[in-house]
Amino acid sequence: MKEGSMGNRWSIYIDIEGFGALYETDDQILLSLGDLMEGIYLIGSHCYTETPNRIFAHQTGDGFAIVSEFGATSLEIPVAIAIALMRHVSARGRFAKATIGEGGFGDISGCCPASVRDARDEYGRVRLGRGIMTLFSTMGTALIHAVALTKKSPSGGLLTLSHEALSRLPDGCVVHDIAERKLISLDWVHSSFPLVSEIQVKSGLQSPSPAELKEYLINYFRMPGVKEEWKANSNWYLSLGIVSNGT
Repeated sequence: MKEGSMGNRWSIYIDIEGFGALYETDDQILLSLGDLMEGIYLIGSHCYTETPNRIFAHQTGDGFAIVSEFGATSLEIPVAIAIALMRHVSARGRFAKATIGEGGFGDISGCCPASVRDARDEYGRVRLGRGIMTLFSTMGTALIHAVALTKKSPSGGLLTLSHEALSRLPDGCVVHDIAERKLISLDWVHSSFPLVSEIQVKSGLQSPSPAELKEYLINYFRMPGVKEEWKANSNWYLSLGIVSNGT
């Protein structure tokens, strides 16, 4: 089937900032991807384990698509998960970027050619002689919309959503308008509501304070190769108040 049958599901698309640029020179960047992977595992294993609240996570290179089982009126859960994950990753001094979109999502493996389906082994892999093909078996507009928001978002370690999502955010969110792009940026450093803390505690995630997060970002700003646009946008949309000398 082309779309899932479970309504307008939310999708978090989250990846590690600077992964390609830092991969060959920075030992921390792969560990940060591991932190992201671990954070998703812990949240899924300790907080959202049963229907109707299960989550489904799919790796896409240096990031993940995290998809809900059903749609939701409020965006409290995906926002809280995204904030908790971004803080968890930041504890190592590297940063993630995330967007939240909505749409359908489902299994598209039936669209594979019969020759490929028939060649799959018990683990879903397809042998290419002595090589291997792995397949991304799920897809939908929930992921497509989240990725599209990533492409529209300003440079920076930001959490962005469509402007239409504003009325569905929980109390305690600190939001900056990006009117020219029809987006909002949610300040994941200073936003605070109970579900974020609940997820962090139940999952055993790293939960640095706003002051600690600011210090981590200052240190990252000082790394060679970090673009000025990335610094300026992160500084503004995360309400850091870092002045030009990096304090």
